[in-house]
Amino acid sequence: MSDAEAPADNTPVIVTTKNVTATEIAAVTAVVRGMLIEENDSLRVEQTEPPSRWQRSQRSMRGELNPATNSWVD
Repeated sequence: MSDAEAPADNTPVIVTTKNVTATEIAAVTAVVRGMLIEENDSLRVEQTEPPSRWQRSQRSMRGELNPATNSWVD
């Protein structure tokens, strides 16, 4: 995560569990911060309306039929 992606709020994390190493605290903090950034980004995504029943029922037009040589019987 670059500094540009880091949230502006650097609220300290208070760990109340005993026997936790600094590496474990850093790992948990990184995961939680990443989840918060991802959630924040997902809230900024433009919401699009689902296709209407009319749009779902539309089908592509069939392309031109090109018969192969001698495939049509007279």
